[in-house]
Amino acid sequence: MKTYEDSIDFITVVFKRIDYVKLIHESIKKYVDYPYKYYIVNNGDNSENSLELKKLNEMFGEDDNVVIVEGIHQVNQDDGVVVPTNANQKYPQEYFIDNYGWDGYSKYDKRPLGFASWLQSEAMTIGTKIGNGKYICQVEHDVVFLNKWVEHVLPMLEENSYVSYGWRNDIDIPCIPQWSILKRETIENNFYKEPGDLYPNCHYKDTYGLLSLWAKENNQPYIILKNSWNNRELKSEHLLNLSFGEEAWVNEVPFLHHGGRGATRSIDYYNEFRDEVIKYLELNARKDDEN
Repeated sequence: MKTYEDSIDFITVVFKRIDYVKLIHESIKKYVDYPYKYYIVNNGDNSENSLELKKLNEMFGEDDNVVIVEGIHQVNQDDGVVVPTNANQKYPQEYFIDNYGWDGYSKYDKRPLGFASWLQSEAMTIGTKIGNGKYICQVEHDVVFLNKWVEHVLPMLEENSYVSYGWRNDIDIPCIPQWSILKRETIENNFYKEPGDLYPNCHYKDTYGLLSLWAKENNQPYIILKNSWNNRELKSEHLLNLSFGEEAWVNEVPFLHHGGRGATRSIDYYNEFRDEVIKYLELNARKDDEN
């Protein structure tokens, strides 16, 4: 039987606005009391002269807990906004088939998808397969942790296939890419139709939707935590003073904030998010020092 390191592998996919991952890592260091590795997967420019890779290595080069990973090299930096199956677009379907080997449809239910979903899922798998931690935690680039949560969440995985927050009612899948955690053995020792298909992919509905379908059809329990994605009234209880995003709770304590669409929003949006996160982490640092 394969053995795993008793640690959490955090996986984040970044595209262009890579400064987000510095905020995530600061929140991991502050609120995760458990051995970990943080795999940052760069999508976009992974060429020899990539400015993104250069900056990431400068930011984390001396941190043994952070691993910079080359993800999907995009032939053109703006092709992620395209839905390959739609007609009359800048990049036709043949472009994606020729350059990436993807036709624009989810594999099992043949749902048309935006190319960004495929890019994200492929990069998530690249990062996931590099690690060997017992636990795998997918963290989208504009997520930050707000309180300690590991001691509450990891025990849930003893009897549940995964833990996530938020449910996309439009396509009936959870918000697994935004944040989720599971045991590595769950995806390595099981499959839906073919070995390996429980790694992140676009086989069903959207990014990583297949995991929830497998759990449902195989009577595998899972947990969706309390969140303000589904219950908008909870936004009044947010810890971060932002007009956007949602938060998730464990044991009635908010522990995570997700901004949403961070890579494509304006620089003003990013600056507001960054400033509020820095303020929150510093305020809590002072409180911790006083206690």
